[in-house]
Amino acid sequence: MLKRNAPLLAFLLVFVAVLYFVYSIPQYEPVVEISEDEKEAVEDVFVGRVDMPSIDEIYVVENSAGRDLNKLALFLQGRAAGLHYLSSEYFRKIKAYHKGNRFAKSDDDVFLGLHLTLDSLGRFMNPQIMFSDSDDDVFNVKLLKHVEYFWRLPPSEHGKLEIWIPIRFHAN
Repeated sequence: MLKRNAPLLAFLLVFVAVLYFVYSIPQYEPVVEISEDEKEAVEDVFVGRVDMPSIDEIYVVENSAGRDLNKLALFLQGRAAGLHYLSSEYFRKIKAYHKGNRFAKSDDDVFLGLHLTLDSLGRFMNPQIMFSDSDDDVFNVKLLKHVEYFWRLPPSEHGKLEIWIPIRFHAN
């Protein structure tokens, strides 16, 4: 019987040895120390939100491509995080400027209207800001470059889509 079960016993012995070896290795515990600079940086994080337009707030000038506006509204809702990240530097400057002064809650909000033209390849060509509460040209240029470079939709067979959308940036 021992001769017949020798390979099975050898396998079992090797398996127990491997288990013992694996469980005898001490687990790595990283040593993390947070410096004072990092603590201050965490407290200075921008907290706010971006309100993207719903399907009812999108003004369609031309839709010769026959694009689905529900999908477009869903696409725009998905782009709020990128715009939130883009606006954080602008709102940090506003917060530093108003530090120590009392100001109304709506003073730091930015409301702007974008004029977007979507070509048949799915690219937003030459976006324009129709109106804006922001006087910061750097923020406006960054926003336009961000839309032109990063926003893409699937291509259509022909035509274009021209829309106006309102976007509100809230800083809390």
